[in-house]
Amino acid sequence: MRKRIIGTVLLALTGVLILAALNVNFLVRRNKDYFLGRLTQTLGRRVSADAIDVTFTPFGARLKNVAFADDPAFSSGDLVHASYSQIEFRILPMLIGQFRVKRIALESPVIKIVRDTSGRYNFERQDGDEKSYRDGANRRKKSSPTKEDRGSFLVASLNISDGTLRYRDLKIADELVVTQINLKVSDIESDEPIEIQLDAAVMTGKTNLKFRSRIGPIEGIQDYRDFPIDGAIHADALDLGKVNRSLPQFRKSLPRQLRFDGIYDIKDLKFKGTLNRLSLKGAISGTDASVRFE
Repeated sequence: MRKRIIGTVLLALTGVLILAALNVNFLVRRNKDYFLGRLTQTLGRRVSADAIDVTFTPFGARLKNVAFADDPAFSSGDLVHASYSQIEFRILPMLIGQFRVKRIALESPVIKIVRDTSGRYNFERQDGDEKSYRDGANRRKKSSPTKEDRGSFLVASLNISDGTLRYRDLKIADELVVTQINLKVSDIESDEPIEIQLDAAVMTGKTNLKFRSRIGPIEGIQDYRDFPIDGAIHADALDLGKVNRSLPQFRKSLPRQLRFDGIYDIKDLKFKGTLNRLSLKGAISGTDASVRFE
């Protein structure tokens, strides 16, 4: 009797997987424009890809040469371009034709961030920025996305491998370039801590920064400087002078005890608390000074 029940359950699960697979195949592979259109509608900027292939381990889709368009007020190029993007879906919502993203992975992405003279960033969505989006919104006025639709592409986790970030503030001449980015971000939930692991080469040819942190829970906290944080930083020959010149806003957001200029080595500096009330333990040594926190 028990074997019969187990067999029935396995058969039912198999049927669910087959049905979900058929939905993925229909909604993604056979309807590329629909899939990209949903992404464009949700993100508020045009998404393109050369090809989309259904994958079953993990269950989702793999996009080749995927690009997220830049804000046309900044450029006609891409905000993000990646060689490949793996999007993993939650299985059960696919049974009713809904996209629920469980995980996104980007391979060799190039991310271009620009801050204009008014302090606006090119990744920020602004109503009325692009006529085509406005016209599209008018055409969809009677069927505009509901709250549920807007949340259909919420990302549970993010993984970036061998990425490149180029950041430019139009108020200044310097550009910040970060390469060899390997980033892992755990499930993003307001009532649970977010785990972050980052390795990167900051303004240099080899990896010189390792960052590990737990942030949150952030539910109910309005000011990011009051988010609970706990983690560690390790860096070799990190040119904080270049970083500060390229990211003046970043420097201002740091606690005063972490506002350094010059080239520094940071030896497993542990931090805990919030940006407003931060405790540190570790050592920083460099061209301007050497500081030890206990």
